[in-house]
Amino acid sequence: MPEISPTLTSRLDAFAEASLGLSVTTLMERAGRAVASAVMRHIPKGGRVLIFCGGGNNGGDGYAAALLLRGDGYAALAVDALGAGQRTEAGQHFLTEYRRTVGEPLTLAEAETTEADCTVDALLGTGARLPLSPELSAVGEVMRSKRCPRIAVDLPLGVDAEAGRLDPAAVFADETVSLGFVKHGLCSYPARAAVGRISVDDLGLDCPEVRKRFPIPDRVLTAAAIADLLPARGANTHKGSYGHLLLLAGSDRYRGAALLAAAAALRMGAGLVTLASTEAVLAAALPTLPEVICHGLDTEDEEILTLAEKKSAILIGPGSTLCPATLGRVRTLLATEGAPLILDADALGVLAGQGKEGLAALRSSKRKVVLTPHPGELARLLGLSIDEVQSNRLELARRFAAEHPVTLILKGAATVIAEGEEFYINPTGGPALAKGGSGDVLAGAVASLIAAGLAPSAAARIAVFAHGAAGDRLAKHRSAWGVRPADLPLAMAEVLAEVSR
Repeated sequence: MPEISPTLTSRLDAFAEASLGLSVTTLMERAGRAVASAVMRHIPKGGRVLIFCGGGNNGGDGYAAALLLRGDGYAALAVDALGAGQRTEAGQHFLTEYRRTVGEPLTLAEAETTEADCTVDALLGTGARLPLSPELSAVGEVMRSKRCPRIAVDLPLGVDAEAGRLDPAAVFADETVSLGFVKHGLCSYPARAAVGRISVDDLGLDCPEVRKRFPIPDRVLTAAAIADLLPARGANTHKGSYGHLLLLAGSDRYRGAALLAAAAALRMGAGLVTLASTEAVLAAALPTLPEVICHGLDTEDEEILTLAEKKSAILIGPGSTLCPATLGRVRTLLATEGAPLILDADALGVLAGQGKEGLAALRSSKRKVVLTPHPGELARLLGLSIDEVQSNRLELARRFAAEHPVTLILKGAATVIAEGEEFYINPTGGPALAKGGSGDVLAGAVASLIAAGLAPSAAARIAVFAHGAAGDRLAKHRSAWGVRPADLPLAMAEVLAEVSR
């Protein structure tokens, strides 16, 4: 499902009524049914439900849900949490019907002393911005006092649906019902931690007419979107059809990083893979990776440009160490024209060590560049703390990609991919990937897909999705504790086989 910016909501409502015959009242009733269905997943019929309603359309959805739940045998009560009533015409319709059949909604003070088996957060819509007001924080305290399952309508109180930020007074939900389209902020940490399970009801709006009329990009990656990006390999092709990848990776201290990157590269489609590294790394590679072309790289004055000639993509950094040789190779490659350059791990570290000079080298690069930082590496590049990066992942990734001509893959839970004005959020992956070596696998996969001819953004999306999905798949059989990064390349290939069927 795509996401929709809050600024499009009113125009979309008007279009739905004029062209699809769906009034705002009809959409609100459908939203109420989606919320009621979520409540039914959490508690049995007869349960006590408190629905905290705001003054906008979200509150109207809450009143609609209360009426539907009461009709289905639940003891549902609405709470006019801010004493604001309803300011929308459709919301007024459901509030009036609630007053006619049930009575006046509870006040916040009354709700504080009312027992509940489930609560519904129908306070704010996608246009809400942080920080929370003192009045909303007080409502949040009452909701948190109810020790029962909590359903959020569109977004939990204290979540920014655009930037993925989280207010300190946020109210965590067990399930968030995303109405119409997925809001990308729900999938981005730190907000993702407050969202719980995400269920989506498109309300009948995810149709060709709406997609044609409105620029609603697919920001949250899906298997279908990945299938659309992945080209079929032609029958009348050969190894030269799929590019030649150069890996500048590994050192005597970190031999495994190069092997993991190479193993992923071999599984992700490059026609030829050359590993340039120390003799110790190459000796370790040959028994298990016989397809790799080996090139000794022992000296600092290796003619890197000669080695880079006629390559389709170049990956530098996994296990390379923070040494002058790594810095020299990165600076040389950035300053010359040629194949796309993927900078990972120690290649990012040496650039960060150059401060503003390193960032200037990125901005003036004559190649297409892909960066694959984890939060600590991006923090060093930006001169920020890791906490500052993690609390503002989406915005910082977008800003960095807009200010530098790069494709940025900010790794971690809900990996962000940003390029120019475009950005994507990956919903796959979990703690099974939280092991040294997982990033080396991802870097090798991205580089291989670029070498095979895909554009950097498309390669990043495919690799990131497959990487996370492979971790999820393996965790089901081996637990999040028992997955090795070396298990990932084959599982990633199996994920691509599934999505491309």
